[in-house]
Amino acid sequence: MVDSIAIYVEGGGATSRTLEPFRRGMSVFLGSVVSAVRARHIRWRVIPCGGRTQAYAAFVDALESEPDVFNVLLVDSEDRANANESPWEYLRDRPEDGWIRPPTAGDSHCQMMVVCMEAWFLADPAGMKRHYGGNFNEAALPPPDQAETRTKNAIRDALKKATRNTPAEEYRKIRDGAKLLECVDPAKVRTHCK
Repeated sequence: MVDSIAIYVEGGGATSRTLEPFRRGMSVFLGSVVSAVRARHIRWRVIPCGGRTQAYAAFVDALESEPDVFNVLLVDSEDRANANESPWEYLRDRPEDGWIRPPTAGDSHCQMMVVCMEAWFLADPAGMKRHYGGNFNEAALPPPDQAETRTKNAIRDALKKATRNTPAEEYRKIRDGAKLLECVDPAKVRTHCK
């Protein structure tokens, strides 16, 4: 039986000022999972690590230093992943990563977000509008059911156009990402970003 789960997440920047809000936002976003796990008296931690390489390194270290914890790596796929390929095969074969699956880690220990976290936001335009308020241009976004099919550049362009006339003037990952995780509906994200 697992007593503790730790999720090592790519994202949140590089300072405690930015990592803590990201941890909180990701915890809110994963709230239904957190509640189910805690109802079984299992400890739950979200550990934002900044960059993807730092997340992988922290995860590998945790496998060694905390072998009784069910450690999970959660990173962007960066590119469209083949649904039939294991996450570890994908990360090994991706030239920018070349990561080796640690011997004690199975596929369930590695979870990939969509191409980038921002695709989750596209899956719930109403949640984005709650965050950005007036003049948010929802029409500049692709339909929610296409959130998972977009490239990183297409997602960035859509967010830039949608937020251009808002008080924020543009989407900024560190400033807005954690807050948007708290605003978007995880059920809509699961529906559109499998």
